[in-house]
Amino acid sequence: MSLMNSKELEFMTSNGLIQDVSLRFGVIGAGQKGNKDADIFAGYRFADGTQCYPTLAINFAQADMIHLKNIPEKDRIHFDGMKGAARTPSLVVELFDPTLNPKANELRSQLAAAMEKKFANVEHLIISLGAGGGVGTGWGSLTLNLIKEGFFPVPITLLISLPIDDPDEIANALLLLKEIHDFLKIQEELFEYSDTKPLASVILTDNKKIYHDFELKKGSRTLQHTNLSWKDEGNNAVISTIHEANLIPANFGSDNVTYDPSDFIKLMQLSGKLLTIAKARLEPDFTIEKLEAKMRSSIEKGYFACGHQYQTATMYGGFILRPSNADFFKDVITERTIKKVISDYNPITQMRGKFGDPIWNENYAVIYTFFAGMGMPSRFAELATELQQIKEKQEQVQQESELDVDVSAAIKNVKQSTFNPYQPKTNKFGGGGFGGGFQSVFSRSQSAVTKDDENQKEKKEEQPNRFGQRSGNRFDALRKIRLHENQ
Repeated sequence: MSLMNSKELEFMTSNGLIQDVSLRFGVIGAGQKGNKDADIFAGYRFADGTQCYPTLAINFAQADMIHLKNIPEKDRIHFDGMKGAARTPSLVVELFDPTLNPKANELRSQLAAAMEKKFANVEHLIISLGAGGGVGTGWGSLTLNLIKEGFFPVPITLLISLPIDDPDEIANALLLLKEIHDFLKIQEELFEYSDTKPLASVILTDNKKIYHDFELKKGSRTLQHTNLSWKDEGNNAVISTIHEANLIPANFGSDNVTYDPSDFIKLMQLSGKLLTIAKARLEPDFTIEKLEAKMRSSIEKGYFACGHQYQTATMYGGFILRPSNADFFKDVITERTIKKVISDYNPITQMRGKFGDPIWNENYAVIYTFFAGMGMPSRFAELATELQQIKEKQEQVQQESELDVDVSAAIKNVKQSTFNPYQPKTNKFGGGGFGGGFQSVFSRSQSAVTKDDENQKEKKEEQPNRFGQRSGNRFDALRKIRLHENQ
């Protein structure tokens, strides 16, 4: 497969350097966005040609999976009778809810069987989805509920992309992020700082930012005449960065400070909150000023930047993949600069972590910086504001487009008319008059309309929103178990 956006992976693959990974995780891609991410993961291979990550694609629309290149048909899960979720996450949640769907347990068994077959030897699962669509968003909510029920025997990382512009998708994403936020608060109460968490980490990317990044790149002189898909290139950049972060500690050592595979595993599985990865290339000549600028830019403006609250991080990590002959990276001032940059976001003394410097045989360096254990990013609040602004704009446009037309003369004319050529002739001209059941501007009574509006309102009030409804009590039972064990 093409390793777009990563000349690092091109070099490692072509030289047969990928022998192992730090964390053996499987990947589930839910919905169209998740399917695409999973397909990229499925294409990664070790030097011997075997697959790095066992992968499943899940979708309610079978056609969405037709164009996957690396996931075979046997690993594409589609549930009979489903033809998509039409940006309605509740369809996914309710389908697997035994209290609402008699076949829910059958579907759960189908899912469990596929996962047991595919993920028998994994230590971790990444579930990738787009927050906003029906299947992806619904699967995110379903995952939280399944975690509470002990469905997954290994820790979970949610890899979530946030939507751009569409009000329905933003609303769906906000509900999912709120549900994750509430889940993480309860999880924090139930598990100790050093425990492996069921929801081990959450990684966010922001489509709005990625779109504008590639829009700017397209405007550059070198790319202005090149076709550039921000979705394809953005997906490749995000997934390749996660893959590199996982494989480098397992394949590249250091003569100075080693960042072990166990350091990466700890970062992924112990934080139990938001995790982000920053990547930056550093070309020679190497200087302190260039190093600092590249690190800051990757943290603040990289593909994983979402307005993260770095000051809330409990863990940090990372490494510089450096040329073997570049003693610059072993210098005490270089080490001090790296610590200073990280500490400017959150003092190193207040976080657990480690920064290493593995060696490779290229002439440039690549810097990877991790922060984990963070709360929800500012992008969460920004999405809520954007949705409110969109709704207000829509209401304003509707109000401005409404015409204030005096139709009293037309109403009087209609009321005065008794013409009906289909009415049987009787001695009473006009018969019993017009009935009240028609909801029309030509109706002589609006009582039926008013009554129907009231009935509709009552129906809406009687039917609760079932998206995420059952998230309140199931963890309470687990809480009691945990507390009992600790007594």
